[in-house]
Order: sequence, then structure tokens, then C-alpha cells
Amino acid sequence: MRRRLEIPFRDAAADDLAWSLRAGDAARPPAVPDALARLDVPLGDRVLRLEVLGASHAATLVAPARALVEVVACGAPEGRALPDAPGTVELDGLRYAFDATVERTTADEVRALAGRLAHELDADPHALVAEFPGLPGAVTALRATPEGDVLRWRTWHLYPERGEIVRTDSAVTALVEAIA
Repeated sequence: MRRRLEIPFRDAAADDLAWSLRAGDAARPPAVPDALARLDVPLGDRVLRLEVLGASHAATLVAPARALVEVVACGAPEGRALPDAPGTVELDGLRYAFDATVERTTADEVRALAGRLAHELDADPHALVAEFPGLPGAVTALRATPEGDVLRWRTWHLYPERGEIVRTDSAVTALVEAIA
């Protein structure tokens, strides 16, 4: 799904992003900042909510008894710089894996990737692409890819004014005893 946002892009940089992960009760998942765009991906008795928070994102997995919230944002609550984020976390019986890469390139390459993402993800019911007006290539995109007991999602944060592409890859192993 593609969304054209009504707010202008605010200058952001890869080095300003922080990662945080919080767990909570499914009835009251940990709060995230207000979303500019949202997509709920139903997965049986679970839901993965993908949210664009400006030039950043939140992904909330809500299962029958638990909730897990990943935030990658400027000023993320209890956040760590992306290079300091742990690769794997065991939390409330769930196994969570995270990886982030930052690519520094040209503004033209960032805009070209924005076009490819818009084309590839536009019809995907598990994807959300948010485009910011006034700055071609300023995009935040998220895509869920459920694979059996493992739920994966990938994000792209495109900063054409800086020539930066931030990619994140996350996965949660949905252990039956952990989400029941």
C-alpha cells in the first residue's frame, strides 16, 4: 500500500536513529509515538502493526497474551544507537533478531531505490510505503514476510538529501508457549 503523506519531510540522518524493544501485555501494548501511516497485517491469532513515524518506524506484534514493540526513530524511548542494538534478544519467551545497515550513496541512487520500492511494494498487502512531499525519494517503507513460525519484517529509511539508505531486518520466532 502506498501513502503520500501530507506533512513535509523533516531533515533526518541515519546517525540520529535509535533502536528500542519493549514487551508488554497484549491488552495494553507499550505505547509508540503517533503514526503518520499504519498497516495491520493479520497473522491468524496475531497481528503485526507496521507504522511510519516520520523518517522512522514502529513494528508492534500483538499475540493473544503478549505484545512486542520495536521502534527505530530519532529519540526512540530507551533507545540505543543502531550499531549498538543487539543482534538477538530473548524476551518473554520470544526470540527476536535485529540487523541494521547504513549505506551512503548519491541522492540519485536513493531516489532510484525509492522508485523501485514504490513499484515493488505498491500492490503487496503486507507492505506500506510512505512518501513525503517536497523531497523526491524521501520514503519510509516497511514489509512483513511471515514464514511459518517466524515473522519477519524489513524496513527502508531513505534520506536523499544526505545520500543515506538505512535498512533494517527483524524476525520474531513465534514459540507456541510464548504467545499462548
